[in-house]
Amino acid sequence: MQKWSQRSSPKNKSQEEFLATKQITVLEHPAYSPDLAPNDFFLFLKIKGILKGRHFDDIDDIRNNMMAAVKAIPQNQFQNCFER
Repeated sequence: MQKWSQRSSPKNKSQEEFLATKQITVLEHPAYSPDLAPNDFFLFLKIKGILKGRHFDDIDDIRNNMMAAVKAIPQNQFQNCFER
């Protein structure tokens, strides 16, 4: 049996009906939860703090500054994020 995850809403009723006819189980979960992706909340907040107020010339400049920001975060902070 296949499993599929999606948020229920009135506009998804036809999708839910389709999945039901194919006997695909729909798993319910919150649309946005820190338990699902703790690194998103940790990482984006850190990067936002590092890059706040800065302006970039082009995509390459953004990419280089993002990589520098990620590398500036100590590795043990990433580990602590997942252990919490």
